Amino acid sequence: MSHVNGYPDFARFVEQAAAAQALAWRGMERVADLQLQAMEGHARAATGLIADAMVAPDAEALRAVLARGGELQREGVQRNASVAGDILDVAVSTATSLGALVGPPARA
Repeated sequence: MSHVNGYPDFARFVEQAAAAQALAWRGMERVADLQLQAMEGHARAATGLIADAMVAPDAEALRAVLARGGELQREGVQRNASVAGDILDVAVSTATSLGALVGPPARA
């Protein structure tokens, strides 16, 4: 019997390919979830800042709101760095799992 890419059993090859694809999709879902959570946090912070700016009674209150905007920007950068680290962790975990799953084929 001929071998397909070193796999003596084509059904086993298909099962491993399907498992690898499912694993990759789970990793992508986790990354998308992390990105959406970060975007939601940024949107909430920006919305709150704009709402406070719109109801500021005087120039001094508006200056305080704008100063808080700078702090929100720093917090946003810190959140982005944290999310980037989390995404990298997911990528490494997914790659490690894929490597273990799709390792070298067994020779007959």
